[in-house]
Amino acid sequence: MQVMLRAFVWDFGLDQAADTFAALKNDWGIDGISLVVASPTETLFLPNAHGLRVRYDEAGAFWFLPERSWYVGLPLLPPVSPLCEGRNWLKELAERAKSVGLDVSAALPCCRNLAIGRRCPDLTVQNALGDRLLHALCPSNPVVRQLLVSLVGDLTANYPLDALELEAVGFVNLSEAPGLLSDLDLTPAADFLLSRCYCDHCCRIAAAHGVEAERVRFFTQAQLEEFAVMPTELSQAPLDWELWGSFAEGEAQKFIQVRLDIVSTLLSDLVEEATHKHDKRVHVEGHLLPATLWQYGLDRQRLAELADAVEVDAKAVPPERLRPHLVLNRQVLGHRAALWVRLHPSERFIRDKDAFFAQVHACKEQRVDGVIFVGYGSLRRQNWAWVREAIRLLKD
Repeated sequence: MQVMLRAFVWDFGLDQAADTFAALKNDWGIDGISLVVASPTETLFLPNAHGLRVRYDEAGAFWFLPERSWYVGLPLLPPVSPLCEGRNWLKELAERAKSVGLDVSAALPCCRNLAIGRRCPDLTVQNALGDRLLHALCPSNPVVRQLLVSLVGDLTANYPLDALELEAVGFVNLSEAPGLLSDLDLTPAADFLLSRCYCDHCCRIAAAHGVEAERVRFFTQAQLEEFAVMPTELSQAPLDWELWGSFAEGEAQKFIQVRLDIVSTLLSDLVEEATHKHDKRVHVEGHLLPATLWQYGLDRQRLAELADAVEVDAKAVPPERLRPHLVLNRQVLGHRAALWVRLHPSERFIRDKDAFFAQVHACKEQRVDGVIFVGYGSLRRQNWAWVREAIRLLKD
């Protein structure tokens, strides 16, 4: 079983990074480091980071310096965080990690990027009410697709990576917006309705497949107008494929299938760039409940075929529920893709140390292929001891 540690580039000082990585490898027993390549939020509190503990950034800004030649013809370069100050933190840290024998992967949020959305709103999801979700890039937009392929090419060609971890490949929900504030109860169904895209590109592709996208949009708009007044029956309903596919006399299900095709072809293009052109492994973010993947436009069969590994996040899952979820993912993936699990050794997500270790035992019992411990610089130091003990358990 492989064990990775996920961290921000700001968790390490460049001058001490090689020694830190050597200690993580030799004393902790990790096999690799997973480096986040873009800021997930505007304020970072990293109590164990080197240097400043509180950092202010732009959500979605990248922590590496893009090579301009990869982005010729695109309306923008990937926005770089001002915290970089002209240094390529990702590259320097990746080189230091490789120098001590660690595997290195980069975690890339594909269709979730507020920095890009603010600069180019026309690249984002436009919901049934006409609102642009600036944090959600639309995977049907040809500029978005080319930008993501270019990002993957830049990272896999110019950085000493063993793997690329693709997150948010597909349609991103409103609830994933950084710092979202609302007094409405955004149930999964309401979130789904508020986040579906009816931009020109999505509607044009749907029309080419014989789908009456305007009927689906009008139905969704009417539901959202009712939801703004009071909770509706539909907004409280479970997100069931059969139920949701029956609306608008079956046109909704056809539109969902179009979305699956859009995301599958995008994922295929990204895998082609990373794996076939640059010989890197590709991990793709999945879900503990594979039956929900259609909500984001992911076809679970195509995901299993295209990805080298599927990563599922178990941060807030009670241990007794984790085991059946892992079994279900194994059944879906078969022998086509490896199964990796992200664990968050923090009381923010999991009740206590015993519950965390019950999660670890579940991963070991189900023989998952890899575990990623998330947090590092943002954890309490007592939780570092949790991670070290968990690694010993998994490696035993």
